[in-house]
Amino acid sequence: MQRRKFFGLLICSLTLGSISTLTSIGNEPRSSEPRSNERDTAHSENSNVILVRAKHVVLGTGETISPGAVLVESGKIKIVAGQIDAPDIETVEVDWVMPGLVNAAASYGIAGGTSEISTEVAPDFYTSFSLNPNSRDFKEAIDEGITTAHLLPGTQSVIAGCSSIIKISGGGHSQDKPTVLTEKHGLTIALSSDPTSRNQARGRPDTIFMRQPTNRMGVVWILRSAMHKTQNDQPASFLTPESRSIIASAMKGELPIYSVSRKDVDIRSTFVLQDEFGVRPIIIGGDEAYRIMADIIERKPSIIYTDLTSRSSSAGLRGPEGTERRWNVASQFAAAGIDFCLAGSELLDQARFATRFGLDRNQAMKSITLSPAKILKIDQQVGSIETNKDADLIAFNGDPLEFTSSIQWVMVNGKIHSAGSDKK
Repeated sequence: MQRRKFFGLLICSLTLGSISTLTSIGNEPRSSEPRSNERDTAHSENSNVILVRAKHVVLGTGETISPGAVLVESGKIKIVAGQIDAPDIETVEVDWVMPGLVNAAASYGIAGGTSEISTEVAPDFYTSFSLNPNSRDFKEAIDEGITTAHLLPGTQSVIAGCSSIIKISGGGHSQDKPTVLTEKHGLTIALSSDPTSRNQARGRPDTIFMRQPTNRMGVVWILRSAMHKTQNDQPASFLTPESRSIIASAMKGELPIYSVSRKDVDIRSTFVLQDEFGVRPIIIGGDEAYRIMADIIERKPSIIYTDLTSRSSSAGLRGPEGTERRWNVASQFAAAGIDFCLAGSELLDQARFATRFGLDRNQAMKSITLSPAKILKIDQQVGSIETNKDADLIAFNGDPLEFTSSIQWVMVNGKIHSAGSDKK
């Protein structure tokens, strides 16, 4: 455990009347004691203040405070220190605390299907407009420790649509519904076989799947055509004014581009697009990146590595497109200095499994918290336990990277959403 940054921290003595004046570690309160006529209102003014004490506080930045304490006020982290004395404030004591998990590739609660299948080019499909706030997906995500998610459109279209970033809860009357942080975050493209899965060149003419693309060459052709015609302002029946505007914004770098590419050939195609159009897509998938590690090291793309398998069966070693997968790819990325994170389902198990195959434990923690937040450019708000960030925390009854440890509760924006906490 690393404590060197915090070993010398002073004990922060707080009073109910001074908590709101503290904004960083070690700051002195402006007033040490509320006046007599303020005492009656002190409790109501600070009813949204919670002190979390833990034997170990994993910051998500690569450091751990043991023991540690986190003061939460109005949904934000106000103070992080080795010890905080806060009389008369609701206090929760746990063994381990870490930041809420950030899932950089999710599809929670998208109603009516995740893809706009009526067209191969659908940049104007918005996941944020299709959310079902009552979906069970969000409850299950909370149970897994997910507090922030990047919602991607499905990949049945070559240009799949616009992703969004959400907090798993914090909206609605009870603050238990998901809330959208960014409606139009990035443009998702599918450089994979996914858009070809139901298409056919021959068959009944009364189906929308009697169309291109039917192979990977067709996927690349449609994508290059849409980008070329947008770049040169050429007419195209499949490009509406809104579609052109979205694609143009992505090509100018105003919107990030997320390329779902799993096989080595598709990752190379992403690099060709980068050279041809001057874009820099963020790769989602990357199953066979280990096959072209020399190119990966040279290009240094950001990679959202999805669904690191922890299954021992032979079927579990194959990805969605029959891709060959390896358990030590995350450690290879880390050793090569590649900007990556883990994403998809069972994030905690992915991180736990990655440490069994060479990934440093601090890097494993970052790969599901701060690293995805940085790739998504939301690290000023979430991803680590730091002053003024959102109070998104997970409490464990043991080391989070041990398979025997379980989640006790999850906090989102300062609100504990699941039972099991020991309150004093």
